[in-house]
Amino acid sequence: MLTGKRIILRAPEREDLKSFHKWQNDEEVMTLARSMPDHVKSMVSIEAEMEKGLKGEDPEVRRYVIQEKSSGKAIGWSSIRFHTWARRYHNAHLGLCIGDKDKWGKGYGTEVTKLLLEEAFEQLNLHKVGWWTFAENKASIALAKKLGFKEEGRLQDQVFFNNQFHDGVVLGLLKSQYDKRPRS
Repeated sequence: MLTGKRIILRAPEREDLKSFHKWQNDEEVMTLARSMPDHVKSMVSIEAEMEKGLKGEDPEVRRYVIQEKSSGKAIGWSSIRFHTWARRYHNAHLGLCIGDKDKWGKGYGTEVTKLLLEEAFEQLNLHKVGWWTFAENKASIALAKKLGFKEEGRLQDQVFFNNQFHDGVVLGLLKSQYDKRPRS
């Protein structure tokens, strides 16, 4: 469990299933979370995905539920997904989604990302973390840059949704850059 001022990042539990079902069937949420709207997902398919995580069957990803401290309510999810090209964990990709739209723009994403960066660099001693989104997701890009990520590249017409292609934006943050950043 990772604890911030207003949120806790905790392991997903079966009682989170209804929230995940709601979020993963919300086109606006999924467009921002995955840079494309997902197809409609059944409760059974989400439960099957969640079951793998509950059993610890995927060692290449750490999944967290974002829980608001004041209400005890789950408001989204986040993850650290390890890159295992060299059979060692040096790099990872961060992901997060605030599923409850009434929590958007209130600083929860910043707090979640700070906790994930602390875990990645200070506990897991990773060398680099990555961030990926589509070019029109200005809020995601601004959040990553605010916390020290540098744009590393753009992938032309990388994803297709809403009947058009969108560029992907790849950002990265090295541990040495994280260590030098101003503490807030």
